[in-house]
Amino acid sequence: MFLLLVVICSMVKILESEELPFIDVPRISTRVLSGGVNEAAKTTIWEQWIEPEGFIPLHYHDTEEVLVIIEGTVVLELADSKAVVSAPASILLAKEELHGLYPAGDSRVHLFGIFPTATPRIWDRQGNARPLPTDDLMTVDNPYPSES
Repeated sequence: MFLLLVVICSMVKILESEELPFIDVPRISTRVLSGGVNEAAKTTIWEQWIEPEGFIPLHYHDTEEVLVIIEGTVVLELADSKAVVSAPASILLAKEELHGLYPAGDSRVHLFGIFPTATPRIWDRQGNARPLPTDDLMTVDNPYPSES
């Protein structure tokens, strides 16, 4: 019985707060809860905060993505439409679905981005590779209309 317990425990990795730092770029704050950077084999989870002036530009992935809106209201932009989504809500995005979002009005948004891969990849509308949100220091110009 003790040997079995040792085997089970060796498959568990516990990440505590100091191993989950906040990574801020000009438009979004991200904490990687799970992913290739912390040795997850098949799942990435990003916890993100977007202030009212922040945004996530139009992009797509080679896997599906689940966005879980915990707090706030977002405007979800798709290739040819948009929707206003308020927390609590889940947004299920299919593989290669062009999407982006920004907070509605003065709403601060708290969300989780969940992927069935340890290494999500991102492309822009034209199919050019984009950096992960934790590495994107260059995207600062908000492409979405001001709702003031």
